[in-house]
Amino acid sequence: MKKTDLLKKMASLFAILLIVAFLSGCAGTTPAPNPNPTPATATLTIYSSSVNVYGYVWVNGFSTGKYIDYNGAVTVTGLTPGTLTSVQIKDNWGFSSHVEYITLSPGNNVLNFTYW
Repeated sequence: MKKTDLLKKMASLFAILLIVAFLSGCAGTTPAPNPNPTPATATLTIYSSSVNVYGYVWVNGFSTGKYIDYNGAVTVTGLTPGTLTSVQIKDNWGFSSHVEYITLSPGNNVLNFTYW
């Protein structure tokens, strides 16, 4: 009698362990989402396609320290995508060109100055 009860208990325990093992294997694992993803960066390449467009490139009211000349190009890196960015060129005498606005996308963005 005792041997039968022991066998029943062992069989029940084995069945429970088997069910638990099966269910835990079927659950699958998915990685948790990153709560603070690193934002992608944007670059902006500014071209001058006019003889009158030359000088220092200013982005969002700050000088980049980069000089652009006719048929030249300047690339500004480390910008934030999704932001509205203003670009202006100031010549050697401090005169400012018109302001161009561009909403940056991730990766490289292009802006062409065709007039002062």
